[in-house]
Amino acid sequence: MEAWEKYLNANLEQLEEIRRTQQNYIMKAAQLVADATRKDGIIRVFGTGHSHTMADDVFVRAVTLANVQGILEATATGDSEISKAGAVEKLEGYAHIIVDYHKITPPDVAIVVSNSGNNAMSIDFAIACRERNVPVIVLTNAAYSKTLKPRHSSGKHLMDYADVVVSNCSSMGDGTVEMKGLPMKVGPTSTLTSIFAINAILVQAVELMTQEGFIPDVYYHGSRRINEPEIGVHNSSLVEKYYYRMKNL
Repeated sequence: MEAWEKYLNANLEQLEEIRRTQQNYIMKAAQLVADATRKDGIIRVFGTGHSHTMADDVFVRAVTLANVQGILEATATGDSEISKAGAVEKLEGYAHIIVDYHKITPPDVAIVVSNSGNNAMSIDFAIACRERNVPVIVLTNAAYSKTLKPRHSSGKHLMDYADVVVSNCSSMGDGTVEMKGLPMKVGPTSTLTSIFAINAILVQAVELMTQEGFIPDVYYHGSRRINEPEIGVHNSSLVEKYYYRMKNL
């Protein structure tokens, strides 16, 4: 079997593991999102380093809830100055400033993403949200996180501050494929499984709302406006609706 096929199989197995083990947690997380949306809350998604990819993927995203905000803290995403971002995400105290800046309060819900669940900024973000009575959904690799010595001064991991924990079920240390001569495995899986998990939560939340007769704000795929101008009007109206409630919209 070629390496790419081994990598594919690893991803498929981990997605199936989510199906087998995370159903109840996805449903609980989706209920929190649905409840917040019905109350006109914002779904605040935060992650540092590569984990910010999940926040980016669901923010102003085609066919996705419009009340989702990706909080993309430039100093910690690693989009530029990557080595500096790696240091910043380990700083305690900084995340409280971010939560204050974005005015995160009920009925908002926070989704905090970290594969390791061991960086100070993500942990502090969850702590700050909990202090404001904002429910916290944590998306992490639960099994992997438990193996890591806590880095935060509290002695705890991110999932210790969650109302609901959803595990991405990715590989320990993220690698999947062994290569001759290499001491580490290659082929990360946490991005793909986390992207699936966060979108699964949001899709399920939409179903919970529509089943009860509540129609949430959802973007069309913007490219369709060339054929259907009303789609552009719809999407623009949603941007206008949330523009002053999301500081990076």
